[in-house]
Amino acid sequence: MISKTNLALLLGATTFLYASPGLARQVTARRSISAVQAGPVQSPTRPGARIDRVFADVDFFTTAWAFGAPYVRDAGRSVIRSTTPDPFLNSGGGSNGPVGFWEETTYFVFNGFDASNYPGPCNRAVLRVGTTFQSFGTTPSPSNPFFVSANAVTEDPELIDPTRASGPDSFFDFKESFIEPVEEDVVAITGDGVFEWDVTDLVNEWIANGDANFDYSLAMTGRSNLNPADTGGSGFFHGFFNSAEGPGLKARILVQF
Repeated sequence: MISKTNLALLLGATTFLYASPGLARQVTARRSISAVQAGPVQSPTRPGARIDRVFADVDFFTTAWAFGAPYVRDAGRSVIRSTTPDPFLNSGGGSNGPVGFWEETTYFVFNGFDASNYPGPCNRAVLRVGTTFQSFGTTPSPSNPFFVSANAVTEDPELIDPTRASGPDSFFDFKESFIEPVEEDVVAITGDGVFEWDVTDLVNEWIANGDANFDYSLAMTGRSNLNPADTGGSGFFHGFFNSAEGPGLKARILVQF
């Protein structure tokens, strides 16, 4: 297991990680597919490149697993989570809620992103996040990875009402209405470590359009069709380090220009 200290060091490195051979798989998406895990890395960064670090200044996850409000969780938690769409097959209508009601979603908000800092498209941008095992659900491993996608959102997730389970401004309405179905990137989570998602296309859309078309936010989901279908008694729950753990563990976007 990688310590928080080592995770913080890896998160703060200026190198970009290469995809680990054998983990990357093709999916139907407009974005590139990569799979990266912590370990010895090489840097494809071109000499003299400018690299900006944009830290997530808001991060939280939405969940119904407390069986009541609040449906937005962040304060006091060292880890926030994402899951497959229907873990443990708990939904499907009736008293258990609609399909997808029990899906947990992590949001990273980058209010500090300033499109005016960039006169044109960036060369590359990656989201770098430290991940860690959670105490229940299926444990990801190299032989049983959890495929997590980074998805753009079209509304500010900070508008989610933590007291509402359904209807306008609820966590459920938001994730069903404002998370883009097309993945920016899909990464195979194989355990604890530092992972990267290529978000170059999205960041270049932010640079070109400001926040007119996209909120400066990302949703981390387990909706990739590379994940096996949820079955009774199983489902992936995996954690991302919350910024409550300190600036060294904050999610960040590295923009190479």
